[in-house]
Amino acid sequence: MQVPFFRTLRARLVLAILLVQFAVLGVLLTNVNRVWSDMVLRATDVRVQELARLLNAALAPPMASLDYAPAAELLDGVRTPEGIDYLVLFDRQGKVVAKRGWDAEPGSGTPLPPPDDLKQLNDGRDIPPIVHASTPIELAGQQYGLLRFGISTELLRESVDRIVWQIASVVVVGAIVSALLLALIGFWLTRRLYHLIDAAERQTAAGMPERILVEGDDEVSQLAQRFNQMSTGIQERLDALKQSEEKFLAIADYTYGVELWLDPEGKLVWVNASVTRLTGYTVRECMDMLNFPVPLAALEERGKLGTAVQQALQGTAGQDFEFRAMRRDGKTFWAAMSWQPIYDAQANYRGIRASINDNSQFKEDRLALKRAVYELQQSQSLNQTYLSRAEGERARLTALLSAMRFGVLFVDNDNLVVFHNPAFKTLWLIDDSTPIIDKPIGQVLQTALNRPANYDFGTHLEASEAMAAMDVYPGDLTMNDGRIVTQHCYTVRDETGIFTGRLWVYEDVTQEHFLNERMVFLAERDALTGLYNRHAFQEQLTRMLAEAERSQDALAVLYFDLDEFKYVNDTFGHGAGDELLKRVAQEISGQVRRNEFFARLGGDEFAILVPNGSEVEVSHLAGRIVQTVSGIQLNVDNQPLRLSSSLGVAMYPQHAENAEDLVAHADTAMYQAKSAGKATWRMYQAERDASREMVNRLTWNERIQQALEHDGLVLYFQGIYEARTLEVAHLEALVRMKDSNNPGQIIPPGHFIPHAEKSGKILDIDRWVIGESIRLLARNPHMPPVAVNISGRSFDETSLPSYINDLLQEHEVRPERLMVELTETAAVSDMRDAQRFIEALRATGCTVCLDDFGAGFSSFAYLKHLKAHVLKIDGLFIRDLPRDHDSQVFVKGMAAIARDMGKQTVAEFVENEETLKMLVEFGVDMVQGYYLDKPTPDHPALQNSDYRLMAHR
Repeated sequence: MQVPFFRTLRARLVLAILLVQFAVLGVLLTNVNRVWSDMVLRATDVRVQELARLLNAALAPPMASLDYAPAAELLDGVRTPEGIDYLVLFDRQGKVVAKRGWDAEPGSGTPLPPPDDLKQLNDGRDIPPIVHASTPIELAGQQYGLLRFGISTELLRESVDRIVWQIASVVVVGAIVSALLLALIGFWLTRRLYHLIDAAERQTAAGMPERILVEGDDEVSQLAQRFNQMSTGIQERLDALKQSEEKFLAIADYTYGVELWLDPEGKLVWVNASVTRLTGYTVRECMDMLNFPVPLAALEERGKLGTAVQQALQGTAGQDFEFRAMRRDGKTFWAAMSWQPIYDAQANYRGIRASINDNSQFKEDRLALKRAVYELQQSQSLNQTYLSRAEGERARLTALLSAMRFGVLFVDNDNLVVFHNPAFKTLWLIDDSTPIIDKPIGQVLQTALNRPANYDFGTHLEASEAMAAMDVYPGDLTMNDGRIVTQHCYTVRDETGIFTGRLWVYEDVTQEHFLNERMVFLAERDALTGLYNRHAFQEQLTRMLAEAERSQDALAVLYFDLDEFKYVNDTFGHGAGDELLKRVAQEISGQVRRNEFFARLGGDEFAILVPNGSEVEVSHLAGRIVQTVSGIQLNVDNQPLRLSSSLGVAMYPQHAENAEDLVAHADTAMYQAKSAGKATWRMYQAERDASREMVNRLTWNERIQQALEHDGLVLYFQGIYEARTLEVAHLEALVRMKDSNNPGQIIPPGHFIPHAEKSGKILDIDRWVIGESIRLLARNPHMPPVAVNISGRSFDETSLPSYINDLLQEHEVRPERLMVELTETAAVSDMRDAQRFIEALRATGCTVCLDDFGAGFSSFAYLKHLKAHVLKIDGLFIRDLPRDHDSQVFVKGMAAIARDMGKQTVAEFVENEETLKMLVEFGVDMVQGYYLDKPTPDHPALQNSDYRLMAHR
């Protein structure tokens, strides 16, 4: 950058020299002038004294004799030659005797000035043109008069001025010459300094070290040498800094967790690239976020995380702060954040450094164990301070660990056993009488009766830096007795942070593994009969059909149900019906070969897939199945019970070329068998399907349409109650049809709903139920909320959520008073549409319930996608709950998972008090069933939202 000349070092140096020279010149001239002025005044003083003595000697005799004429003549002779400006002589009485050069008469002129004090004039005052003096005329001690006179200083002043100007001229010339010489010297000295400046500017612009040629060994040369050394040192430091920065970025960007830096105001200063892998957000997106990392937390946890960040910004340190985070794609995970304050070299607070890691894998497994570990660490840290309470604290901790079902083992730095609880010996089958304290843990476990095969104890028990971290999970161990045990390790440190040992925890997770396997089993199996379910049937049918098409083979579908099965349920109860279904599944399974596929599709409907079978073979199998069902006998309440079945057969490729038509034709053939008198089977006949069955379907379509248009539908209501208090929580609206042929009679939904679903009329029924329920809520503002059922086909009705929202606004009904129930099996079969449909319903503010939960799921992962508020547990798990251990495990697990996810649970088909008490014990929130009340059009809760069942019963 170009610097103005007057601001350069050269200009300042020349200006400083000139200022110094002129200051010296001014001082010198002033001093010369003052010295010469003093000399003139001293000379004038001497002259005044000499003239006074001379004039006194000359005038005293005439004045003593009173002869004033000679005195006047004497004044004439003295005035001009001596440079005397005026003379005035006074007698004793002060009368003017003689005067020369001044009119001293009173009133005749200017009065005489007072005599000058030459001492005062010598104190820095200018020399006056005339010095006024006065001397007495005395003789022999007697004063005879007074003489006043004035002396001119003009000649002396002119001489002083000439001398001063001569001196000033000499000084000015000398100052100018010296200034020029000094300026040249300054330019010569700064020339090499400017070379240094130019080299520094080139180095700054190019970013490369610039070396200067060193000439001589003076100070400037030494400065150039130091500059060269400094340039080399700077370049070396820059290279080292660049390498350090590259290493830092490599380490920071490839760490497992997210590393970030917040300034004291909470603004994000830096975050590493691992944030993209963990959250899906780029570094730039994170830098643009306000209050990062708070936006990463789930909505319900942002307040807690924000408070923790604000506390951290106060300069405190924190570790393992857990919160539920959300990735960019909406998926949630458990995260753990640790932080510590940052200070610069001057101990100034610069903010906090934080680390965020995915903690999902460890979250659930650590909750119970951390309490015990924390108490153990606390007891160690307080051991010296609270010595008197140490034994009691140790006894309580021992009792706690002894009561735990986890096997707990503490080893010291040498892997010697320090402590263990009874559960540890039980898991490893170590005899209680065998002492293991102070024994090497490897030796103890090697001699245990129950241990995993080929287990390398040294790999997990040797002390190493890698094992010093918290929460080490070597994996599951399969013991000799078949149990599965998980092994966890926690490091233990004393109050000073010194490593003192490890706490090993062993947990028997055999039941959990069984539960997981059972979940997988239920994904494909029917919970009641153990047969394959509808979901597995559809997948197997698709696979077999593809193989048959590829190999040009046949494929048969046998579709059958139990005649009058509804009569059995209504007359003898669901328990008898369930027993009958299990007997049918057991007996028919004996008729099915290994390559054939037997499934229960729901209710009393069953299907069998027969690959590579001829029509004759399939006919024989159909006859055996009908005969086998007819031979089943069941005693209910000491009454023999026999049923028959109707079976239909459809074959590929004779009767259909796709899975949907094949099942539909087999279903039609089954109804053709029923039309033939039941207890028989029929091969699909297209001509009969186009006649009688079509007439039957058209008849039902017409009846449903008439009911929709002429007030032929009615709502029944069944209460859903709080499990503990039996207070009404909400009502479920159930649709029924009025029988136009028998006034006063009601047609159950099982008769017309299947036809409505096949014809598409179910969508109109859904809208009718929703509209009637909302209008009922508007007319009765004090009644409890109402739940309505939506069919799976409504997922295709993208306008249905808007229809619901418009009705709620039109009738001014709060959305939370309406609950929409969706069956889980329908939702899982069309996950994307169901997820989109549920999100739209949630946007209206309505409560969403997932009905028949557990009937067709493969894992609880569906709950992550289907954001329902309420889960209605399928009745298969409730009907025989007190006597079915597996159902108890599942119901308890469903209630616990729903509670942890912030959802409520409803148990349907509650038919006795024992089941109700067990559901309350399991933590189910709400209950529904015939034991509590039955569907009725005039439910008591319609007029009273505070209705309580116990007060009614």
